[in-house]
Amino acid sequence: MVLAKLLSVASSRRLQAGQVLAIAELDRRLDVATERFPATVQKLARDFSKAKATLDLAAYRSSRALSADLAVGKELPDIRDSLYQADLRRIVPMDREEEFRMARRHEFLATLVRSWLEKFGLPTAVVAEIDRAPAREVLQRLAGRATPRGLDRAWFDRIVEQFEELRNLYVEGSLSIVLSTVNRYRGLGVDTADLIQEGNASLFQAIDGFDWRRDVRFRTYAQYWVHQAVLKMLYNSSRTVRVPIWVQKILGKIRRAQEEGRRAGRELTHAEIAQRIGVSEERVDWVMSTRRYAVSLDAEIAGTDGASLVQMLPDETLEPIPESIPPGDLREVLAEVMADLPDREQRILRRRFGLDGRDPQTLSEIADDLGITAERVRQLQNAAIGRIKRPAKLRQLQAFVE
Repeated sequence: MVLAKLLSVASSRRLQAGQVLAIAELDRRLDVATERFPATVQKLARDFSKAKATLDLAAYRSSRALSADLAVGKELPDIRDSLYQADLRRIVPMDREEEFRMARRHEFLATLVRSWLEKFGLPTAVVAEIDRAPAREVLQRLAGRATPRGLDRAWFDRIVEQFEELRNLYVEGSLSIVLSTVNRYRGLGVDTADLIQEGNASLFQAIDGFDWRRDVRFRTYAQYWVHQAVLKMLYNSSRTVRVPIWVQKILGKIRRAQEEGRRAGRELTHAEIAQRIGVSEERVDWVMSTRRYAVSLDAEIAGTDGASLVQMLPDETLEPIPESIPPGDLREVLAEVMADLPDREQRILRRRFGLDGRDPQTLSEIADDLGITAERVRQLQNAAIGRIKRPAKLRQLQAFVE
């Protein structure tokens, strides 16, 4: 058992005034039997306050960085983000023993900070909320309050900052937990970096709820919080129009039931799906009716040589074609406007836009006939259009577009 392995004779050496305590020494003072731990933490918190002692977190961070340099790079799930994974390999993941020690350190500093926050006159519920905030916000909340008797404010500010730093070290040692979950849900409509960020943030919630006394690994407990955070991000952000989470969960059950039916060689009816997932047929009908997805108007339509959906929709504000064309022969004006263009550019415009009465042709079709590339056809087309857009030529065509 890990707890039994951690227990040793606690150090009874008295703290010196202004002492900077090494993390290893803090661990020795906290290595007591579980039933004695609360009393030990309370006593050590009083001793810390009396001696105005602090922790040597800088040395602890340096030792972990050195361990990362000496360790063989751990294989991490491929999340297609080489820079983030390279940074993560420079952080040593906490092993089972380090997780328990870190949880004890966190509980000690949390007890120390909360004991003084309550003496500032803050309600217990507010204290529980404020001590999870960044150190800057905690100190801002206390700025207008009188300093409790016997408290060195400069020392307390430093302890609050160290509490935040310890929480950050706690999270950094657990970051690798997030990748395996994120890798399962990659490519479902939310950017991988956003999923990682949401999973990393959930580690702070896991820290607050973790109880090392149950002799369960922190990574096992934190995996639940990461999983829930990633799923919530997907449910809330993967669709343009948000669908309630419970609806999306039923949709997931329906999809799995449909896949089972297809593996069996047939499509299941709504009644069969309802029976398999344990809901009413009316509920299945209603949930299935919500399965709509937004489509961008700028989305390219396959087989149209780059045309977008918005280009295929009619503009109902325009007049019908016969009534909108003013008097005059558009064909003659176009011929006059294009008269000074090179022959090849004239042929490209006529065939590309159907000016000769035939169906418009794609860049690829024109390129095959002319023996050049489609990109070169596009360049010649743009050059010809640029010449037509000169003011003198535009004035000739203005009557046909007003």
